[in-house]
Amino acid sequence: MSAGFDARFLEHPAFSCFDGVGERLCALGHFPAPHELAQLAPSAGDGKRWFEFEPEDAASVRAAGSFDRYIAASGRIPTRPGSYHDLCGALVWLHFPRLKTAIHALQLAAPDGRRGPRQNAATHLDESGVLVVSSELAVFQALVRLEWSELFWQRRAELLETTRFVGFGHGLLDALRAPHPGLLGMALFVLVTPAELALPRAQFRNFLDRELAAKLGDFLSQPAQLRPLPVLGVPGWSPAQSPEFYANQRYFRRARQRPRPEAELPYLALG
Repeated sequence: MSAGFDARFLEHPAFSCFDGVGERLCALGHFPAPHELAQLAPSAGDGKRWFEFEPEDAASVRAAGSFDRYIAASGRIPTRPGSYHDLCGALVWLHFPRLKTAIHALQLAAPDGRRGPRQNAATHLDESGVLVVSSELAVFQALVRLEWSELFWQRRAELLETTRFVGFGHGLLDALRAPHPGLLGMALFVLVTPAELALPRAQFRNFLDRELAAKLGDFLSQPAQLRPLPVLGVPGWSPAQSPEFYANQRYFRRARQRPRPEAELPYLALG
């Protein structure tokens, strides 16, 4: 690798769906230029790529009216050379092309170009999203009730059998390279069957990409459908985890109100 470029951040569990990227970066030997990013696409991907990456031209983006309008008109994604933030964004585009396209479509659907709740929710998912994929509805209930210590520490073995946490928002992924105290993600709860949860990694990623892209537009209508998640508490996502770590109520806020009725749980069912 070239001086100043360290790909070890890809070893973090949040990047687990980006299989083989570290090896491909090592083979490249330097920070990828925008035109080289397509080389990081998964060999087992089954989503059609309709976009390319190019160096960002801020004036062209402004002339198009927005980042998403520029992409729609050109089929090219503006990318800042040497930017880890944009590298993370490119990895998400390459590994979840259908889901990123669905988010892109939600952004373009703003009436008269004015952002509404749907666009705000799409932005939260795009920048800070974590896909909480579980075969147990009780996991979502515990997260809504803010039962952090109980779920993440006391029941972590059970949690890891029923649930996968997938880093998706490129801003969050960038932040996890050097996480700061208080780092939060926005969780999209996704209910699947045990058989779907047990799919091999590449098949699981393609399944999520395909099924979430098909259903996101009908589901995501407001930011409240995404729930704040203290991501450093996800099992394995921080080396500091201990009973004392989860007792920090400045980070792991406790519930002060009655939990929402089960019918109001914001989750998207696949399968």
